[in-house]
Amino acid sequence: MSIFFFKRQLSTIAAGKGLVIPKEWLVTNKNPVTPAKDVRPADQTFLTFPEWFLVFSPEEQANYFKQHTATTFPYMRHTSQIWKSYRIVNKQIKGNFPTNWGYHFMIWVIGVSTTVEYTAKSLYENIVGRLTDTGQPATAEDQFNAKYTQDYVAFIKDLPWYQFDFKSRLKDLWKNTSLSGPHFFRKWERRYMLTTELAVKFIYGKLIGIGTKQVYEVALLNTAVVLDDDSLHYLPRYDKFAAAALELAQQGHSFKEIAGNNSAILLTVWVPADHKTDFANAQTVFIQPITSYPTMKRVAIATPVSALSGVLLELKKAGVQVEHVFDF
Repeated sequence: MSIFFFKRQLSTIAAGKGLVIPKEWLVTNKNPVTPAKDVRPADQTFLTFPEWFLVFSPEEQANYFKQHTATTFPYMRHTSQIWKSYRIVNKQIKGNFPTNWGYHFMIWVIGVSTTVEYTAKSLYENIVGRLTDTGQPATAEDQFNAKYTQDYVAFIKDLPWYQFDFKSRLKDLWKNTSLSGPHFFRKWERRYMLTTELAVKFIYGKLIGIGTKQVYEVALLNTAVVLDDDSLHYLPRYDKFAAAALELAQQGHSFKEIAGNNSAILLTVWVPADHKTDFANAQTVFIQPITSYPTMKRVAIATPVSALSGVLLELKKAGVQVEHVFDF
């Protein structure tokens, strides 16, 4: 029964009820200097968190699978974190920006898909996986899973998940992983599990890719920023944005616009579980204990675009790990 119940401290904890971000931080830039083609809706910095959680979750799994098997991973707690974080960020933008129906729809699709996947995995691992579990990745299949998950994470940090080559990994599993070896029952149970997962994701990914091309434009791989000297620059989008923004901050620059916005921007940091969650010039939005690493927690904070450089420098000085800056 434990797979269906979540302890509050292991899910997502809001910094307060309803809107916790100062309302004056949540405004649409009426006259952006940024070229129109590079402007993105101001609320997307918040709405991209549930999307990026589906990068954070596999990354946590990849690290976990180096020393543990997938059988003991807390899939259902991650499912809870997806939906609770979505509800919290939605409360920050509701009524402050026009409703971004396209992005909400995408979150619902990926959220439901992941819920189905994680629920199926949790049920399977708790019923079947436990019967064969070795505790550590002792079989070639468990080790394959760890490597495949790590490669998948590296890929989706920059490109859509459905473009990952699941087909070649399925071939690799059967061609380059020995059919014999110790822990016979675990080997073949894992082989069945991995074959099913890779085959389903290959087919589903193809369908999602076709649907995405019909509904959404091709995503830009850079983010336009306007600095305090009114100069326009293009920084790498997604995972590499944080490092590029920090480099500009260390050069003494601050931001006037990011993707055409001068309102609040969201970022997440990792800190020890007993660490304070108050940061200068920033508002904590929510906290997520790292479910498979209880000694750490994720803190989502918001700050005005104009204060981002100072916040990044302070976090760097304090030795706080910035996980991601959500660049709209």
